[in-house]
Amino acid sequence: MKILFMKKLILTLMLSISFFASQVNSAQVTYDYLNKTLNEIKGWAGSYASPWVYYDRNVCGERYGITAYVCGNYLQLGTQFLQNLENRYPLVAKGIFAHEWGHSIQNKRNIRYNVPYQELQSDCFSGSFTYYGENTLGYRGLYNSTSMSAYNAGDATHGTGSQRQYYVRKGYNTRGNPNGCF
Repeated sequence: MKILFMKKLILTLMLSISFFASQVNSAQVTYDYLNKTLNEIKGWAGSYASPWVYYDRNVCGERYGITAYVCGNYLQLGTQFLQNLENRYPLVAKGIFAHEWGHSIQNKRNIRYNVPYQELQSDCFSGSFTYYGENTLGYRGLYNSTSMSAYNAGDATHGTGSQRQYYVRKGYNTRGNPNGCF
């Protein structure tokens, strides 16, 4: 009985340490963090699109709260939404921002694909940014976080988890060149 109790206690402690370690590695998604990411994305693909970016403002009329969304030339990001994901996948807020930037590129170039290919192309752009982020900006682990987040967020409109992960990898394999996603 004592051994079983000790095993449960050790397992509980290990899970707690793992949880808190992931919290330590995740960034605080603040306006400063997002502005820094915005400048990084502009450095990577600013010539492809230049949307108006809003934080914690519902400029697109999204019905489900402020998540991450693009409409026309407007890109909106919710800090709480991104923080929740950042706590699970460190650095993923950058990958999500790049995914939404990909939609801005599509809007600027009037690219319209059927579901889920519009989203998968944006996953490719996100993957392209993750290469740039890891190899130019030094964000180790950005690809893993972006890839796992995309896989776990598969659905009918964005594509299956496997499709999303494939397109993030495809973008990564462009070696940071967004042209590889067209």
